[in-house]
Amino acid sequence: MSLSIASASYGADQVGLISGFRFLPDQAGEPIGSEQALAFLQDTSPAAEGFVWLHFNLAHVACERWIRANLALPEDFAEMLHAGAGSTRIEAVDGMLLAVINDVALGFGVMTSDVATLWVAQAAACW
Repeated sequence: MSLSIASASYGADQVGLISGFRFLPDQAGEPIGSEQALAFLQDTSPAAEGFVWLHFNLAHVACERWIRANLALPEDFAEMLHAGAGSTRIEAVDGMLLAVINDVALGFGVMTSDVATLWVAQAAACW
């Protein structure tokens, strides 16, 4: 039995990006991949307006390496990822909002101790 690269990566691309969007003023979000996101993030020209929203699979082996190499995130964000879920919180660090958002999985046959965690880093320009 042969698995495709997409299914072997659990829906993520080669760097662990599950989905990404570029948002421009007064326009709907446009789906982008990791290469397009990187090009946008590296573009420092005045014409580079808007922002990107990137959703990564942290279980992907290349994900954290790509994030560290290409995103200007405070070291506190990496520490939050390795500290585990902990409490739900939002912190202002180095001009960014860093958040840990926990959600309890409720349903038949699911233990209420099962927690899904979302880690968020948002640049100050967006808030």
